[in-house]
Amino acid sequence: MKIYDVSRRISEETPVWPGDIAFSWRELETPGSAAPWGSTCFSMSAHCGTHADAPSHVFADGRTIAEAPLSAYIGPARVIELPGLGEVGADALPKKALGVARVLFRSGGRASLSPLAALRLVEHGTVLVGTDAASIDPEDAPDLPAHRALLGNGVALLEDLDLEAVGEGTYQLVALPLRFDDLDASPVRAILIGEDPA
Repeated sequence: MKIYDVSRRISEETPVWPGDIAFSWRELETPGSAAPWGSTCFSMSAHCGTHADAPSHVFADGRTIAEAPLSAYIGPARVIELPGLGEVGADALPKKALGVARVLFRSGGRASLSPLAALRLVEHGTVLVGTDAASIDPEDAPDLPAHRALLGNGVALLEDLDLEAVGEGTYQLVALPLRFDDLDASPVRAILIGEDPA
């Protein structure tokens, strides 16, 4: 069994979406000083690093991340190369991405989905879409139509995966969001489990 960590490292250098709060932390206690333990606190956007988006990210009455069904984030997932740059339309989706419960797109962070491509995945029974890009939508799409197409149809969404060391193929995905009652997203520690290389 081989475990691939496909989540981004989080530090004060981790890039965030324009306007989001970057990660920062401070030490509250140091072992051996005033207390016999160490303690730290941090602040950051819920969308910092590898994260899961909830419907409340784009719908005022949408479910929060604590209400997201966890079954979508665990199970077989197929990593698929998404060639090209920019927005990928429905007709440009690789055929092997259709009819797969969980699909993770590897594009070097350069590709996004058109809303019609997102709906094509919905029509073929996809329950989770992941991307190594910062967003499934292009940066100049303020209304986030691909988000709306997926999250509005009950499809879970993972963004900013680190798939650089992972080849195309089928793996077991585990990427559970934290149980934040009121938040529209959560960081995840995403892993893929595959066979040991020959």
